[in-house]
Amino acid sequence: MTVTILSMPVLFFGVMSFWMPHSPFYNASIARFIDARFGESAFSTFLVRLKPLLMFAVAAGIQGTWGLWQAVRSGEGSGAYTINGFFISGGIGFALVHAILYYRKAPGVYPSGSEGSSAPQRRQPLPLRDALRTYWWTLIGLAAFPTVLFVLGELYQVPFEYFALPFFAVGLLAGWPYFSGRAPFSFCLVLGGVWLAAGIVAALIAQLMRTFVAGG
Repeated sequence: MTVTILSMPVLFFGVMSFWMPHSPFYNASIARFIDARFGESAFSTFLVRLKPLLMFAVAAGIQGTWGLWQAVRSGEGSGAYTINGFFISGGIGFALVHAILYYRKAPGVYPSGSEGSSAPQRRQPLPLRDALRTYWWTLIGLAAFPTVLFVLGELYQVPFEYFALPFFAVGLLAGWPYFSGRAPFSFCLVLGGVWLAAGIVAALIAQLMRTFVAGG
């Protein structure tokens, strides 16, 4: 469980940064408002100079390192090490996002032109019906995961922490069409519906298994 907690920020931020079209602090509405008053790409230029991702990385790294040092000095339990290690992992994750977005020359991170980045050009998402027809396969893992969780947990008593990273993987795959700009936001609502329906089916299967085992 500790390994899962410590690795989650780096894995999540690292993977998501390949799908981000711009800095996570960039907002189109705010950019239009600021650019109309201070000139073209003013908001992107501000983000490039401010470097908020690196600011969060440094803050999380200092917090985690200081907390870890205090935990070692006071002889606290492993829980304190995990919490502070999570902060350090988060700091690494923020720095990784900045590095990847800079390498991808993403607006709000990479200085283009004179200094600021131009407004990001996002791809137009498919209509929901077309997105479901094209990316239905990304929902298979999400739909099957609750049943696998219940079955393995009931039959083989597999600890829950072993399912954390697989859940992260299937959830990220299911959300990829929206995060990458290929599907509309309504695709996320479908994800929620699939997850709820899959949970109901998994609960029914688990109940049938309990009944069968009890009857046998």
